[in-house]
Amino acid sequence: MLEWSRADGTECGDMEGKMGRCSSWMKGGSPRSRRLLPFALGALLVSALGACSDSSTHPDVFDGTLEDGGQAGRWATASPVSQGLDPEVLLELADEIDTGTWGRITSLLVVRNGRLVFERYWHDQTADRLHVVNSVTKSVTSLLVGIARADGDLPPLDTPILDLLPPLPSLAHPEGKDAITLEHVLTMRTGLEWDERSNDYSSTLNPVFALAASPDWPAFTMGLPLASAPGSRFAYNSGVSVLLSSALQHALGVTAAAFADVRLFSPLGITNWSWSTTNGGLSNGGWGLALTPRDMAAIGQLVLNDGSWDGVSLVPPAWLHDSAEAATRFVSGGGYGYQWWLDEDDGRERAVSAWGYGGQFIVIIPSLDAVVVSTAENFLGGGYDPYILADYLDRATGTPRSSQ
Repeated sequence: MLEWSRADGTECGDMEGKMGRCSSWMKGGSPRSRRLLPFALGALLVSALGACSDSSTHPDVFDGTLEDGGQAGRWATASPVSQGLDPEVLLELADEIDTGTWGRITSLLVVRNGRLVFERYWHDQTADRLHVVNSVTKSVTSLLVGIARADGDLPPLDTPILDLLPPLPSLAHPEGKDAITLEHVLTMRTGLEWDERSNDYSSTLNPVFALAASPDWPAFTMGLPLASAPGSRFAYNSGVSVLLSSALQHALGVTAAAFADVRLFSPLGITNWSWSTTNGGLSNGGWGLALTPRDMAAIGQLVLNDGSWDGVSLVPPAWLHDSAEAATRFVSGGGYGYQWWLDEDDGRERAVSAWGYGGQFIVIIPSLDAVVVSTAENFLGGGYDPYILADYLDRATGTPRSSQ
């Protein structure tokens, strides 16, 4: 059984250990949320984006359930009932959001069978307003790596990551870091010493603070000492996700954002987006993206469709399959693949999630042919996790997890 360990060497067999016995990072929440993996990294200090609310999506006017035969941007709409979902379960979740049970949620969208069946916004979020998606960026960056690999622009996954980056003079003597491969970076098993869980992201003690202040993010990340042999342990590390965008830019001659625009966003019809850069001009592959909720849903539907959109293959199906294989398994049953979080293995296809700090989620549920998207501003903790959302969808179909 692969394990996660704290920087101080305390062994924790799964994320329950990380969230409970081995960390006080997050308290409270449902029993299911307490035993699952933490939020993915967002920004150091995330500010809410302001906009005027659209009265058509105000909770007093619209409860979120959509109708058959409509259109919402790119999405054909359908009623939950027509797609085999109990609307009362979705409205129960929406009511809990209204009353603050899940903190400050700003959007909730449900797509089933390729149709948008539920869409609702809170706190001035609207369908066309960008929302910082934080570490959802990591999963999008992974898609770009898969595309570049299929194009032949990136070498096999066992290639040392140092071979894929611009020369780092400070690593003339890598002292074992030349054993860190592209796959180790994708799976966050680099062995580099890194602990971004013990301190808040606004704290100068958090390594992300120093990373963001560094003039050269890849050099900073690769300059860290090795805490364990590459490949031996999982350690959530946003710095290594930036190595992926650096490898893409070094191989392609353009930023990851520019590559995404041509090969991913434009084919999906995503035209309203932004992607922040590092001090050195790289696309911030760790937490730099801002997207609209509907466009987040499009990325989820692309993954659900084995990488195809409108009959055109954008991401190799084999890459998506490999991305959803658990390189790290937790005692809870969950896992981590190529920059994607994986639900517990309960005999069905795993729910696969992009998970951003503060409550930004794209949840792909293959067994239900469904995608759930949510954005939030829960930067001080609380909120639901992707698997609670998956549980609601299970209930809405009348096949809750406990009955499987």
